[in-house]
Amino acid sequence: MYQLNRIYWGILAGALGIVIGFFALGMAWSATNGDSISYFIKDIAGRSLLYRDSILTVCTLFNIGIFYLALRKEMWEFCRGIMMIILASVPIIIWFQMQAGIA
Repeated sequence: MYQLNRIYWGILAGALGIVIGFFALGMAWSATNGDSISYFIKDIAGRSLLYRDSILTVCTLFNIGIFYLALRKEMWEFCRGIMMIILASVPIIIWFQMQAGIA
């Protein structure tokens, strides 16, 4: 377990967490609205300026759970890597909000 306690594993887990969060959100959204996941990816995430910041926020929140589990295991370096991904996503979320005109 402590072999994973490296910053680069935390960065990789954070990036993977965003991807998993995106597909989990896409599947939930598709099931709720009766559309396909490809519609969510192409039209909602790709073309809609209004939803991009919210999608990235939810995807980033997925990493909070990973961060919490690693924190409970006292994997400080791993947590540092995840925190780097979380903090790097904040300016992107703000940029998406500015593009949509809601910031």
